[in-house]
Amino acid sequence: MNRLELVDRVAACNTASKAEVDRIIVSALEEIINAVRNGESVTLIGFGTFKAVDCAARTGRNPSTGEAIRIPAMKKPKFIPGTSFKELLNK
Repeated sequence: MNRLELVDRVAACNTASKAEVDRIIVSALEEIINAVRNGESVTLIGFGTFKAVDCAARTGRNPSTGEAIRIPAMKKPKFIPGTSFKELLNK
């Protein structure tokens, strides 16, 4: 499912227009990204938690040449599904 399909499904369940639902979804995603970028974690109870994790610098290999390359330390986004979400998936 892509964003537009999500908008269609949410709009079908509500009285809001597709344009309003799209603005709300985009705004919510932007706020989640901004919070995680600023070092905060975002917990949606029953769904999961979004946060940034630090990844240490490491050595990797160029798959074409086999040459060792240095991969710098960075932050990566991480999603940890909530217990309710995991239980629903495994029913």
